[in-house]
Amino acid sequence: MVTRALDVVPRYRSILQEASRFFEAVSSARALGGIKNTNVYYGGSSSIGAIHRITRQFNFASSQYASCFDEIPAPDVDKLRKDAIVYLDSFDKQLWYDDPVCSILNGTKLLAPPSNLWITKNSLSQPNGHQYYATPDQIQSLLKHIQTYHSPYTDIRPQVRRIEQKFLKEYAGLLIGNQCLDFAKQDGITEIEESIMANSVERKLNDALFQDEQDGKVVIARKPIFVSCVSNFTNFLDLFRKTLRNMELGVPCVVLGRSHTIQHSYRWSELLVDLMKEEGVDPGMVTYLSCQLEDIKYITANCTASAGMLYTTCSRELAKSIKSNYPNTIASTGGPNTLITTEWTKGIQDAIRMSASIECAGQCTALRHAVVPETVQLEDVEAMFNDVTHVTSPVDALKNSTFDGVFESHGGTSPPSSGDDVYTKHATKDAYFKVGPALPSPENDEMEEYWRKVVVDVTNVIPASLANRQKLNTEVNNLSKWLIHQQPISLAINAKRSQVFDLGRNLFENTSLVITTIGSTDKDDAPPAMTCQARPQDAECFGEFPPRKTMGEYTKYPVIIPSSTPSYDTSYQHEYLKSLTLEDLDGMGYSCPTFVKDWLSDISDLASRGYCVELIRYLSDATKENPKRGCGTGRTALWGLQRPPMLGGYRTLLRCGPDTSFDDLSSIFLLFYATNARSQVELSVDESNKKLLDSLVRHDLDNHVFKVVVEGEEALGHRLHEKEDEFYNIVSVPSDNEDGLQKKFPMPGQFVSLYFPMGHIKSTMKNDEEFVKYFQESEKWLKMAS
Repeated sequence: MVTRALDVVPRYRSILQEASRFFEAVSSARALGGIKNTNVYYGGSSSIGAIHRITRQFNFASSQYASCFDEIPAPDVDKLRKDAIVYLDSFDKQLWYDDPVCSILNGTKLLAPPSNLWITKNSLSQPNGHQYYATPDQIQSLLKHIQTYHSPYTDIRPQVRRIEQKFLKEYAGLLIGNQCLDFAKQDGITEIEESIMANSVERKLNDALFQDEQDGKVVIARKPIFVSCVSNFTNFLDLFRKTLRNMELGVPCVVLGRSHTIQHSYRWSELLVDLMKEEGVDPGMVTYLSCQLEDIKYITANCTASAGMLYTTCSRELAKSIKSNYPNTIASTGGPNTLITTEWTKGIQDAIRMSASIECAGQCTALRHAVVPETVQLEDVEAMFNDVTHVTSPVDALKNSTFDGVFESHGGTSPPSSGDDVYTKHATKDAYFKVGPALPSPENDEMEEYWRKVVVDVTNVIPASLANRQKLNTEVNNLSKWLIHQQPISLAINAKRSQVFDLGRNLFENTSLVITTIGSTDKDDAPPAMTCQARPQDAECFGEFPPRKTMGEYTKYPVIIPSSTPSYDTSYQHEYLKSLTLEDLDGMGYSCPTFVKDWLSDISDLASRGYCVELIRYLSDATKENPKRGCGTGRTALWGLQRPPMLGGYRTLLRCGPDTSFDDLSSIFLLFYATNARSQVELSVDESNKKLLDSLVRHDLDNHVFKVVVEGEEALGHRLHEKEDEFYNIVSVPSDNEDGLQKKFPMPGQFVSLYFPMGHIKSTMKNDEEFVKYFQESEKWLKMAS
């Protein structure tokens, strides 16, 4: 039986409408920012001359980016919860069997013979429906569509934003409920709350991006993109950030099926196509692939030239595999989120346990590693996990507002081994842990996530008395190096209030994490920090960055949230860049140093020079006020661009080969040379590259602000073998294309994110002026050189 998504929910819709009689209607314009064009005024002319005089950038931390955090809508959380419960109470489990998952092409469901009908499973490995895998002929039809489809649109924001309103109001209960049933998510309400609020920020960023295209500055690539869904946060990340934000600017989207937890992402894709038809949007703009993994690999491998970016949120192991076959991959990856504490209080134990068990260890910021006092032993950790809450049903958890329940002995993922020298299983709880003085050092250099299993490595090295400064400093220094190498998403830092700022600043300045949270062990209004805390709608900007040295193995660019997703596949118009001159650096409240202008003057290619001018303009605007203060009311955050870790001697090495030109080097090098990070970079120049060496001598760089090492590949290899740990990042400067293709210049926010950290640090205390004063003075924040 073929059904439309809109046909299978009328009874739920009527029930929701009946329930809604008890709630006040919220104005759609107020709740969701409306569908009006939110472009700011850019002046009376769209000529290039007028554009030069205007500072308007949607890139991370720019003044316009910061302005997008205003007029954030306030969701009705109680109504979201009640709508979800109404949906779940009315849900017919047979529906997902009678209306199987299948591929969708040009708005038509592609059914298949019974031999291609398979059972789908939820995240706990329980059967929950049927799925048709695409037949060979259907696979060829899907492939041909992706290879040949050309978007008929450049701007369908009004239509897409009306669809968005329906998802977030009329179908919010369905989104929350389906995710609860498929992923076993206990708190989908918070994700929809975040979507309603953070979407308003990202809509404004998209408006600014599109205005830049209209003004002739940039071109948005409109090849079909792939959306590889993540089950635990698919509403905000996949439906809204990746699919709707791309589609509203005319980018076709191909949603990839999953090997498990496929039902929810299929149901919102199916509903989206039906809503597109209602709005008169060509259904060819959204394609759904219900295919086996090998067939998805076949399709993507044959679309590298005809398709755009592939967006995924996944483990590092999977991201590396995807990127190796599809170079234009934008991946958000996990990491061993860490909590450090100098005390072992009841509040700290609660913070560790809740951070580790949130969503049954199914949230990206769930804790994986704890650094604790040396007095903490195995039996103390065992006792801490006594209070783990076992839940039997995600529906019950949602109804009871339980966000950290554990599904005991579920079959979704395998537990770690238990026994001598490995993990200990708790006597009665489904939790695993090990305790020892060494920082985790996995054989393959990547810690196993143990997705949806509570597993914690506990490192007991913090001295019992903080008066032992030498040992404390040694352990914190070792932890900083470990954090740089492993690059977790989140770090939570806890100590007595009188001590935690010094400890926090030490770790903040010597690492490059996107999320750092400062708590306390002895102040009620500054509760212990957990790893699972970040609200992008409050400018608690976050992202899942891979380790810096190996970032290119996982992703083309790291992802910061909020951001304009289409901007990751946007490039500058060469004519615009060629029109920029050194005069465009003036009049922005920034006095560009002579040594920077002298460097810019020596760039021969006009587009490359203009791009460097644009980078300096961006940096000067983004660092004019850096850090910036978050807008949340429950915590106090500072956010912005940062220097690389200040850990003694750590540098970024830029390798210039025999053919690297001065122009090739400039865009990367100027990020350091024009800022307070200039002492944190080292040039390694091939001894045969006389032309570049002569240029560097003219600028009198050697052995002044930073090192210039002249060496061949063999000498460099030997040096890195001996001293690789001294480098935060090792970059091989790419030479300009010689294949006849025009060089593409990415957006400054994406380009800078390849080399500099970004994100936020926050206090768990609201209106924490002491925190603000202390941390805004940190030298870690990026500043322009004078």
